[in-house]
Amino acid sequence: MSKKTKKRPAITPVPVTQPAVPVAFGYEEMLTELEAIVVDAEVRLAEEEVIPDSTALTRTI
Repeated sequence: MSKKTKKRPAITPVPVTQPAVPVAFGYEEMLTELEAIVVDAEVRLAEEEVIPDSTALTRTI
């Protein structure tokens, strides 16, 4: 008995796409992002201070 080898189809390489390179933030971009984070945090803190007061008003004894 002899073994016959099957011909395999040629493998074509798949082109690899490079992931998008993150743009390096400069000083102004980092400062703008930081300011946006601070403003968002201030808004959330203000909302947290308002919520307990309003829930106290809606409670019935």
